[in-house]
Amino acid sequence: MQPYALSEHRIIRIVVLCALYVAQGVPFGFLTVTLAAAMAASGAETEAIASVFALGTLPWALKWVWGPFVDRFGNSRFGRRRPWILVAQTGMIATLAAMAMMPDPVADLRTLGILVVLHNICNSLQDVCVDAMAIDLLPPKDRGKASGLMYGAKYGGTAIGGGGLSIVAGLGGMPLAYVGMIVVIAGIALLPLLTIERPGDRRFPWSKVGVDRDQNTGDLPADESEAEVPPRSALALLRDLAGAFTVPAAIVTAVVALLATAASGLLSPIATNLFVGDLGWSQEEYGAATGGAAVFAGLAGAVLGGFLADWIGARRVFATCSLVLALMFAVFGLGDAFWENRMLVWGYLIIESALAGCLNAAFFAICFGVCRPSIAATQFTAYMALMNLGVAGIYTLSGPFEARFGVQTTYLIAAGIQFSVVLLVPFTLVFRPKTKV
Repeated sequence: MQPYALSEHRIIRIVVLCALYVAQGVPFGFLTVTLAAAMAASGAETEAIASVFALGTLPWALKWVWGPFVDRFGNSRFGRRRPWILVAQTGMIATLAAMAMMPDPVADLRTLGILVVLHNICNSLQDVCVDAMAIDLLPPKDRGKASGLMYGAKYGGTAIGGGGLSIVAGLGGMPLAYVGMIVVIAGIALLPLLTIERPGDRRFPWSKVGVDRDQNTGDLPADESEAEVPPRSALALLRDLAGAFTVPAAIVTAVVALLATAASGLLSPIATNLFVGDLGWSQEEYGAATGGAAVFAGLAGAVLGGFLADWIGARRVFATCSLVLALMFAVFGLGDAFWENRMLVWGYLIIESALAGCLNAAFFAICFGVCRPSIAATQFTAYMALMNLGVAGIYTLSGPFEARFGVQTTYLIAAGIQFSVVLLVPFTLVFRPKTKV
């Protein structure tokens, strides 16, 4: 039986891409919800929680290194991206197995931090390869919708890692939660293992070379012919990338990438300590709110954002979501009298997550439009790396900002950061000369 080729099966292609994004979201949800709540419940300070967040995010800030490397050393026999994805998932599973063997992960933060970094190095490698595969295989007409579905799938993974594993950790302890992650990621790894990217790719080293030839001419398929072209040097890719960032719209988009989710990053460790440490939320309740209901809202927002980006324009969607988020941060910061009202806080968390999902899906579409086609995978990875760099850098400011300005003022500062993004959005538009008829 011939394996399914993702380039030829639209539904299977979307399912595999989305499933791989679920695999990225599970550890993120676990880190930012389940583990963070466990640390807060054990008495950890905001600085300790923020340091683990930063360690988990740092490899993503440096993932731009993977882009040229993966482009340069793609293996055409097994697909351009698939071998790297399988290597990355093997590393993810191995690091999770090491975490599961720790008697008390929260008590040994140094070892945990090292394993978190190693795990996210593998996870970020998978992310680069999946984004590159999407750019390789998705037709332009599907990119807006697919970006929404893929980012929505990451929210689904975050729900599993946050809400689902919070319950597992409450029932059986943290090691059992790690085992749960291993089962989910190993199951998802079967999809790229059992499929191929294009006709003619080998599924396994011992597989028969199934290159399909035209029944009439005996020629190789167009996709396979292109796959045989030797990749350019990494130096040439970096040179083209540097040239792409001489375009004003590309430079502004890079600044927007740094700031797009920085406000949420600044507030995330503070919110964890606020709800669990100060307001008395249980670990299970916090996980259900931020890793359950709010994540599903983010999933819906991401899917909706992808469709709206194709319908009314990605920049309109992105700017609107940023503006409303800025207003919500400001209102929440000033409305401390309502923090004890569980219903209002749940509503705030759900709406915030939905807007964040919509915002991210729209920004994906903006980046697709700004990227040069010749280096789209590498340039897109650079933008995603800048987003993570912005979050990783600002995580380290959460503790100092809370200590210096207090929780309420920090929320107002976050509102200002988010509003600044709105002012930059019009300058991300690429002006291309009209073709004369």
